[in-house]
Amino acid sequence: MKIEEIIKDLDPVTIIEFKNYIIEHLSDLCSTKNSNSKVISRFKERKTFCEKCGYKLHKNGKTKNGVQKYICSNCKVTLSETTNTIICHSKLSFEIWRNIIDNLLNGFSLRRIAEENTISLLTSFRIRHKVLYALKSFVENIKLSGEIQSDEKYFSINLKGTKKENMPRYSKKRTSTSSPYRGISHHKVCVVSSIDEKDNLLLKVVGLGRCTTDMLKDSLGKKLNNAKSVTADSASAYQDFCETYNLILNAIPSGFHSNGISNISEINGIHSQLETWLSKFRGISTRHLQEYLDWFVYIFTMKKRFLINKIKTESYSKILIDKNYIKSKDIFNIKMPIDLNVAYAEYINQS
Repeated sequence: MKIEEIIKDLDPVTIIEFKNYIIEHLSDLCSTKNSNSKVISRFKERKTFCEKCGYKLHKNGKTKNGVQKYICSNCKVTLSETTNTIICHSKLSFEIWRNIIDNLLNGFSLRRIAEENTISLLTSFRIRHKVLYALKSFVENIKLSGEIQSDEKYFSINLKGTKKENMPRYSKKRTSTSSPYRGISHHKVCVVSSIDEKDNLLLKVVGLGRCTTDMLKDSLGKKLNNAKSVTADSASAYQDFCETYNLILNAIPSGFHSNGISNISEINGIHSQLETWLSKFRGISTRHLQEYLDWFVYIFTMKKRFLINKIKTESYSKILIDKNYIKSKDIFNIKMPIDLNVAYAEYINQS
């Protein structure tokens, strides 16, 4: 039953008393140890079958914090309502998780998130990357249709957080002449950027160096849904891609943003916004670059779909419910999206 239907049946005096009670006890009600599981119980379908063997699940009591547990009638595996969700094994309340997600939507630093929620810097780091990992399923469901603008964005390889003994190259001074390569080379990470007429956005790390047809197929090609045309530069990769997918190519001459009729100003504007947004993080490891791109896409999409005051609630419900759990130790072992052996082949051969 919806809240509106419940309140309609109440008399004015009861409604006022209810309002006063909520205001007085709001913090306590949102800070209980089972507050997150209550949200999951409301928005998520109850577990009925074991994902491991397919047999029926039965209720198996509750945890000391009041979270419902289940047991499989066949393999005897036990689980709870929070299993495989982002809050699995978390002792933080709804109020703190909600505040942290709000902080992330505002692009707060790790240190500020830790201070505002009275948690350690390490916990702040882990939660940020758990939330970013959770956004992956949301971003993967975005499809592009109609008229699409596409271009590439290139980033320098960043090995931030890599231990000295694991570095794939020797250290070099950060000077303007420290790299033997200029422009686009295998020392640059290629990100395919595309946006359609409905403001659906794609930002995907595809590899090293200049974008190829195969890179476009593995990124943009998997996102097409009734697409009609692509406005992009006149590179052969886009010509071959559009021919493969029977799309009209509005080619922009090299060095220009328009051909007199079509333009790629919107996706170039996205690149400017992305640069400004990423700059406040003071360097992002290439290992986690895709997570931050997903974060940007999520914020961009939510601002297009919801009013500002609705984004926090919608975000919390979406992130909490999905099966998107990642262990803290696995955050540090996320696979590098590029091949460092290719990127630093000349360094490896010299060693």
